[in-house]
Parts: sequence; structure tokens; C-alpha cells
Amino acid sequence: MRCTIKVLLNLALISMLLTYTKVRANDLDFYKYHIGVKTSYLNVNNQTNKPAQDLFLEDFGASLGAFYSGQYNSYMSFAVGIDFIYIEDKLPFSESVRNEFTGELSSKESSIFGKAIYAEGGIFYPFLYQNQLQIGILGGYRYNDLTRTIFRCEQCQEQELYQFENSAYVKPFIKYKFSARFSLQIAYSHYFNEMGFDNSIDLQVTLVKF
Repeated sequence: MRCTIKVLLNLALISMLLTYTKVRANDLDFYKYHIGVKTSYLNVNNQTNKPAQDLFLEDFGASLGAFYSGQYNSYMSFAVGIDFIYIEDKLPFSESVRNEFTGELSSKESSIFGKAIYAEGGIFYPFLYQNQLQIGILGGYRYNDLTRTIFRCEQCQEQELYQFENSAYVKPFIKYKFSARFSLQIAYSHYFNEMGFDNSIDLQVTLVKF
């Protein structure tokens, strides 16, 4: 009889723990993670007081990337991601490039290509029903790796733009969640460096939740 009572008590305790865990897991954004895509319009600062060190790039660029984000309580969030960057070249070099399919030679000019890896974290405040609207601010660090080269030309010369600085940044944002899986976020990023990105307007789309 005592064994039966102990078994029933243990089952009741396990049931209570499972119910509590389920309730906590169903709390909005409690240990929920998302994957999405991001595009940015980037303002570029590539001029210095020493003209010989200028990079001769356009004043703007664009990027497309992917991110992984999460919210580890009701007011704090983090994200990591990678962006692939394109900037037009004001001082391009030219090379003859052979078409892979026709074998014909043509002259191609260089552009600026690269990638950036970043990590960020911060706070937000939710509004509206089920916290659909969020306003917050993030801080992060961005590692840039940019090259002056010709697209899809393995034998062409490359110039590493080592002057293009990595930087910390601050990023206020506003986010609206249409559903548990789909949301849009608009952000303004300001970068702290002497040469590199000045600021950017970012659009993030969340597509997957797990």
C-alpha cells in the first residue's frame, strides 16, 4: 500500500514538474531561438587625412546574410550572424577573363567583395497583445574581411583591404511579430571606427523558430 502511495506521489510530482516546464516553455520567448535572413544598406567611410591611405570605394554598399537569434528571458536577446558584402570600386583594375562556357575572353573590372561576422546582445521592451511589438537596443562587435577582386575569377589578382576596420557598434531596433515564426525587424547600426562602415539600415526577417 505504501509503495503504491509513493508511486502515485512520484507520478504526481513528475506531472507537476512537466506541467511547470511546459508553462515556462510556452512563456513568450522563453528560451526560443530563431533563424532568418538580413539585408543592409551600408554607409562607407573610406577617406582619411592621408589621401595615400584612402581606399577609393563608393560611399555606400549592400549586404545579404543570415542570423541566429534567441531571447533568454522576457527582456534580453542575442544574435550571431554572417553578412556577404558588395561595394562598388572607384579605382578598379581590369583583367581579361575567360568565359567558362564559351571560352571567349572579355575585360572585367574589380569590385569590393567580402564578409562580416558579428555577435550582439541587448535589451528590449515588449508592447501590444502577446508582445507583438518590441523596441530595444543591442550592442555588438563586427569582424570585416573585404577584398578588391573580380567576381568569379580564381586567377585574378586580389587586394586585401586590411585598412577596413573591425568595430564595435550600437543598434537600436523595432520589431513586429506577425506569428511565432515570422517577424520583421528594422534597425539602425552605428559603428565606432575611423575607417570602415559609418552606419547602416538593417532589415531582418525571421523565418524559422525552434
